[in-house]
Amino acid sequence: MPPIVIIGRFRYSNSRIMGVGHDWVEENGDFSHLDGMKRVDTFHISPDRGMAVYYFEDTAKAQAALPVLKKMMLDYAVMFECQITWEMGAFNETLSAKLTGQCA
Repeated sequence: MPPIVIIGRFRYSNSRIMGVGHDWVEENGDFSHLDGMKRVDTFHISPDRGMAVYYFEDTAKAQAALPVLKKMMLDYAVMFECQITWEMGAFNETLSAKLTGQCA
Protein backbone atom coordinates (compact mmCIF):
# COMPACT_ATOMS: atom_id res chain seq x y z
CA MET A 1 0.00 0.00 0.00
CA PRO A 2 1.50 3.37 -1.00
CA PRO A 3 1.95 6.11 1.57
CA ILE A 4 -0.88 8.61 1.79
CA VAL A 5 0.14 12.25 1.70
CA ILE A 6 -1.43 15.40 3.04
CA ILE A 7 -0.28 18.48 1.16
CA GLY A 8 -0.42 21.89 2.80
CA ARG A 9 -0.05 24.89 0.49
CA PHE A 10 0.94 28.09 2.25
CA ARG A 11 0.33 31.55 0.76
CA TYR A 12 1.67 34.49 2.77
CA SER A 13 0.22 37.99 2.55
CA ASN A 14 3.70 39.41 3.20
CA SER A 15 6.65 37.54 1.71
CA ARG A 16 9.01 38.93 4.39
CA ILE A 17 7.13 37.00 7.07
CA MET A 18 7.57 33.59 5.43
CA GLY A 19 11.15 33.06 6.64
CA VAL A 20 10.19 34.06 10.17
CA GLY A 21 7.38 31.52 10.03
CA HIS A 22 9.76 28.78 8.91
CA ASP A 23 12.13 29.65 11.76
CA TRP A 24 9.23 29.50 14.22
CA VAL A 25 8.22 26.01 13.06
CA GLU A 26 11.83 24.79 13.30
CA GLU A 27 11.97 25.95 16.91
CA ASN A 28 8.41 25.20 18.05
CA GLY A 29 6.81 22.69 15.68
CA ASP A 30 6.03 19.32 17.21
CA PHE A 31 4.21 16.87 15.00
CA SER A 32 5.38 13.76 16.87
CA HIS A 33 1.91 13.02 18.22
CA LEU A 34 0.43 12.47 14.73
CA ASP A 35 -0.06 8.71 14.56
CA GLY A 36 1.36 7.07 11.46
CA MET A 37 3.28 10.06 10.12
CA LYS A 38 6.44 8.78 8.43
CA ARG A 39 8.11 11.99 7.26
CA VAL A 40 7.56 15.55 6.08
CA ASP A 41 9.06 17.36 3.09
CA THR A 42 8.89 21.16 2.86
CA PHE A 43 9.34 23.42 -0.13
CA HIS A 44 9.91 27.13 -0.69
CA ILE A 45 8.13 27.79 -3.99
CA SER A 46 8.31 31.57 -4.33
CA PRO A 47 8.84 34.53 -1.97
CA ASP A 48 5.26 34.26 -0.71
CA ARG A 49 4.43 30.57 -1.19
CA GLY A 50 5.49 27.32 0.40
CA MET A 51 4.33 23.74 0.61
CA ALA A 52 4.62 20.87 3.07
CA VAL A 53 4.01 17.21 2.24
CA TYR A 54 3.18 14.99 5.21
CA TYR A 55 3.53 11.23 4.54
CA PHE A 56 1.35 8.74 6.42
CA GLU A 57 1.28 4.95 6.65
CA ASP A 58 -2.31 4.61 5.50
CA THR A 59 -5.51 6.44 4.63
CA ALA A 60 -7.15 6.02 8.04
CA LYS A 61 -4.22 7.62 9.86
CA ALA A 62 -4.01 10.46 7.33
CA GLN A 63 -7.76 11.10 7.62
CA ALA A 64 -7.48 11.17 11.41
CA ALA A 65 -4.49 13.53 11.25
CA LEU A 66 -5.94 16.03 8.78
CA PRO A 67 -8.29 17.83 11.21
CA VAL A 68 -5.51 17.86 13.82
CA LEU A 69 -3.08 19.42 11.32
CA LYS A 70 -5.66 22.00 10.30
CA LYS A 71 -6.27 22.96 13.93
CA MET A 72 -2.55 23.07 14.77
CA MET A 73 -1.75 25.27 11.80
CA LEU A 74 -4.68 27.65 12.35
CA ASP A 75 -2.70 29.64 14.94
CA TYR A 76 0.33 29.59 12.63
CA ALA A 77 -1.78 31.03 9.80
CA VAL A 78 -2.92 33.89 12.02
CA MET A 79 0.56 34.61 13.43
CA PHE A 80 2.26 34.63 10.04
CA GLU A 81 -0.54 36.05 7.91
CA CYS A 82 -0.97 33.15 5.54
CA GLN A 83 -3.72 31.07 4.04
CA ILE A 84 -3.32 27.31 4.03
CA THR A 85 -5.13 24.94 1.70
CA TRP A 86 -5.09 21.19 2.28
CA GLU A 87 -5.26 18.20 -0.06
CA MET A 88 -4.85 14.47 0.45
CA GLY A 89 -3.69 11.84 -2.05
CA ALA A 90 -1.64 8.70 -2.60
CA PHE A 91 2.10 8.88 -3.20
CA ASN A 92 2.98 7.15 -6.48
CA GLU A 93 6.04 5.14 -5.43
CA THR A 94 6.53 3.39 -8.79
CA LEU A 95 6.46 6.52 -10.92
CA SER A 96 8.57 8.47 -8.43
CA ALA A 97 11.19 5.70 -8.33
CA LYS A 98 11.30 5.54 -12.14
CA LEU A 99 11.72 9.29 -12.56
CA THR A 100 14.30 9.44 -9.76
CA GLY A 101 16.18 6.57 -11.42
CA GLN A 102 16.47 8.65 -14.57
CA CYS A 103 18.44 11.25 -12.60
CA ALA A 104 21.31 8.89 -11.76
